[in-house]
Amino acid sequence: MNYQKWETNDMTYELTPENFQKTSRLKWIFTRNDGMQVEWFRSLNHERIANEVRALQLVLKDTTIPVPKLIAHGAYSDGRRYLVTERIDGVTLNRLLGTRDESDAYTNALCFINDIVLPQLEKLKSKERGIDGFVMPPSWLSPDLQPPWKGKTTWKTLPLNEPGYVFQHGDLAAHNIIMDPKSLQVKALIDWEYAGFFPPMMQRWPGTLDKTLYDNRGDNVAGAISEFLADEYLECYNRWENKAELDDLIQAGMLPDPSFCKKQE
Repeated sequence: MNYQKWETNDMTYELTPENFQKTSRLKWIFTRNDGMQVEWFRSLNHERIANEVRALQLVLKDTTIPVPKLIAHGAYSDGRRYLVTERIDGVTLNRLLGTRDESDAYTNALCFINDIVLPQLEKLKSKERGIDGFVMPPSWLSPDLQPPWKGKTTWKTLPLNEPGYVFQHGDLAAHNIIMDPKSLQVKALIDWEYAGFFPPMMQRWPGTLDKTLYDNRGDNVAGAISEFLADEYLECYNRWENKAELDDLIQAGMLPDPSFCKKQE
């Protein structure tokens, strides 16, 4: 097909013979299986597009990592944001799962991440988190759903005296890698919505593109929160009124003990 259009909970996608466009969605209402209507909107949804624009500009300028060329970007009057890139023909790596080419494709993609992507990104450093003053929370956190993050819409840059933050893609996964279906080589790394300068290892890259590990990246994050998000966590913990609720989550190992986080500051 020359033209395709589809939607997820957060984005609308359009694919033409030459271009690819991604547009953030407004709040919308869907009906659950039990008949209840639910309003859906992810905080920072529009900002995800703007953050990806900044990331693509930086990666295109300062690395040789293959990414789609940015053609246009902007905002609509209703608040939605969009970006337009060149179309990259190929298939995402996850679509090769279960085919005879799976092993070779995943091996090539993993070499691409370890030999090209990570070494180049780790050379890009900053004194502040995020990109140009904006900080996107990590993809392994669900601030809209999990206490005590609910309601948090801004994240601090936490400046350092020396450049100690490294640039990270933030969402390294098989569905974000476009492959050539014939050569089984990587053509582009896409979806830089969660990118930015962060403490080393904050993206929790497990060294594999295994889907199960990716799906479970939001599990057992108490240690990661205390190591990488201590300042933000303490701020939200102190603001949260129902401390008993948080204590239950701490006892269950889903959140870190705030006293431990204080020792890490």
